[in-house]
This record gives sequence, structure tokens and C-alpha cells, in this order.
Amino acid sequence: MVKHLRVDREEKYEIVEKWLLKDLEMIDGKEADTDNPYFDMHFHKVYNLEAYSCASKYTFARTLNKLNEMYLKKDLKIVNFDDTYLNDDSIWSSNNRDCLVLMRICFYASNLLCLSLCPLS
Repeated sequence: MVKHLRVDREEKYEIVEKWLLKDLEMIDGKEADTDNPYFDMHFHKVYNLEAYSCASKYTFARTLNKLNEMYLKKDLKIVNFDDTYLNDDSIWSSNNRDCLVLMRICFYASNLLCLSLCPLS
């Protein structure tokens, strides 16, 4: 978990806590029907978190799900999220392919940026 600090005009990020994806048991979006940034992550303990926005909460859940599918292939429970927005394929299905390809590239680039901020220990 990263804490965002703004000192004068400088922005700083401080690592507050680290978890392993293999220890994550469940992500609870709390309420799928409302637009809120709050969610819980269940490890050996439940952590109540707040994302920057509801969109970033869904992006975070999609990213964790994709990483789980690629590397761990374990049964990760994602509850109280709207499946329409959680399922990667449903977001990109449309007739306007050029715009959607660009959106997909931006989506993966933002995921890579987020992952690059996480130091490997």
C-alpha cells in the first residue's frame, strides 16, 4: 500500500505496507450498485481501503485478477463488483475498433506504470 504525500509542489509516495498476491483471499467491492471507491482486501486480516475513484478501484481489481490468472492461477474471490466492468472483454466490445484499441493500450500502459512503482525486494 502506498501513501501519497504532497509537500509544497512535490508529490511523494511512501510504501506503508506490502502484501503478497498469493496471500490475498478475497477483494470485496462492498456495494456493486453504488459509485464508491471503498473496498476491502482479505488477507489473514481484513483491510479497509479507499481508492482514488471508483474507476481506479475497478482497474485495481482487474489488474489483480489478471496477475492472478497469469502467475498464480488460484481461485481469487472478487465479490460486490459489477461483472460488466470487471470482465476485461466486456469493456472493449464495440464496433469502433480503432478507439477501443487505443483505450486498451492506455489501460495496459497505466497498469505497467502502477506496477513499475512497486519495488521488487
